[in-house]
Amino acid sequence: MSKTILELNNVSIRFGGLTAVDSVNIKIDQGTISALIGPNGAGKSTIFNLITGIYPPTQGEITFLGATINGQKPHFITEMGIARTFQNIRLFGEMTVLENVKIGQHCRTKSGFIKAIIRGPGVKKEEKSITEASMEALRLMELDHKADELAKNLPYGEQRRLEIARAMATNPKLILLDEPAAGMNPQEKMTLMTMIRKIQTNNLTIFLVEHDMKFVMNLSDSVAVLDYGRKIASGSPSEIQRDPAVIAAYLGKGVV
Repeated sequence: MSKTILELNNVSIRFGGLTAVDSVNIKIDQGTISALIGPNGAGKSTIFNLITGIYPPTQGEITFLGATINGQKPHFITEMGIARTFQNIRLFGEMTVLENVKIGQHCRTKSGFIKAIIRGPGVKKEEKSITEASMEALRLMELDHKADELAKNLPYGEQRRLEIARAMATNPKLILLDEPAAGMNPQEKMTLMTMIRKIQTNNLTIFLVEHDMKFVMNLSDSVAVLDYGRKIASGSPSEIQRDPAVIAAYLGKGVV
């Protein structure tokens, strides 16, 4: 029986008089690749912001591995094991590829300020561990050979993959990918799809928002659909493609 890793139970958020997310229920099973789709402005990224603690829900409950995470700070949620990427690339361009990934390890470090200055054996051991873990994340994204290059010099598709590597460096159990294929050409999308399947085999759960329906349908185990902040459907990719409400609201007849 599949274990639920993330659950949204009757979750809503209101900004003044605007209800951006309205009574949404979503379950994500451990070890799966799940997708959230919908028109622009449907509330998809808002859902991710709720999960990661950027916004507290107005009502409802969000649980991760059975623990309620409503109202927790983003750094605490990261420490619990949830990592994410964003729609817009947020790399440190003047830092190397490896340095960008090392930043993702900060939530797992134990050395304090004084120990870092003294640089005793414990600090050196931790620095070695951080480097090794960061290089492993880069290897999974096939970027280890570019570890010493500046992040700004990577091609666009590789910058997207670097963001995923940095998220993986936090040692997560669940990764939220916000439009990971945006702006990529078909070959880059195929490569990314292979990478996502690869990291899933490392006992990770993937939850993604994406507009490319071919990408979503070929990759996902399950799909949920938002429209005007409400969930209108959920199921397997084939079920979603046949759902009349989804076709009317989003996919269009030419997609199915």
